[in-house]
Amino acid sequence: MTTNKKKSRIIVFIIVLLLALLFVYPLFLIVLNSVKPLAQILTDPLGMPKKMQMAENYQKAFEEIDVLRVVLNTAVLTALSVAGITLLSAMTAYWTQRYPTRFSKLFETLVVLSMLIPFASLMLPLVQVMKALYINNTMFGTVLTYWGIGLAFAFFMMQSAVKGLPVELEESARIDGCSRTKVFFSVIIPLLKPTMVSVILMDMFWIWNDFIVPLIMMNNDRLMTIQLAISRLFGQYSSKWHVALPALVMTMLPIIIVFVLLQKKIMDGVIAGAVKG
Repeated sequence: MTTNKKKSRIIVFIIVLLLALLFVYPLFLIVLNSVKPLAQILTDPLGMPKKMQMAENYQKAFEEIDVLRVVLNTAVLTALSVAGITLLSAMTAYWTQRYPTRFSKLFETLVVLSMLIPFASLMLPLVQVMKALYINNTMFGTVLTYWGIGLAFAFFMMQSAVKGLPVELEESARIDGCSRTKVFFSVIIPLLKPTMVSVILMDMFWIWNDFIVPLIMMNNDRLMTIQLAISRLFGQYSSKWHVALPALVMTMLPIIIVFVLLQKKIMDGVIAGAVKG
């Protein structure tokens, strides 16, 4: 029996290792090709570099797409969007679950309906509305768009978590003199932390790597994000792979660093959220 368990563990380990290599290999190719001359990238993308051109490629990428500016723009956009989605979803989930009224039921129905509408059908009306409100080509307009798109899924995650919270804790806090607002921020928010971590993690990677929303909402060089900046390196007649690949490596680093630094909290949050669910 023990021998069979060891064999099973070895097989599982080999499968997991192969899957890990499968997902890591494209990243390895990006890093590998980022130090090659353009000619070798085009003719031998899978081979080892015959001539190292790391300094030239990275310097050119840094200057051509203005890495610091686009990373800062993307970081600000991601932080504001994720913070808004997380807070709004927690507040609306708590409201609909603890204070069921005709309005809260109507809101919940509208959220469900919003998930059934494909985003592609909303792009043109969205741009027209933003123009009418004079917030197109602005950071605020783009953040507002992400709030609207990301609220539905986060709302249902938060609502499920709120259902599992004991009402007695809120009643005790109210007996002690806490207002509804204080109960929410002092009692409910700490208890929702595992679910909030899951929402933050998913939305952070989504918004950081998103291309469509910035493309239609921020056609502005001053507010350009990472994905928009890199896309401009590819044209109809030429593609600047020797600039795009180093740019990809540099712009992936911040999100990888965040993930590594917060890995323990992220895993604790996901596991706790799964157990709670």
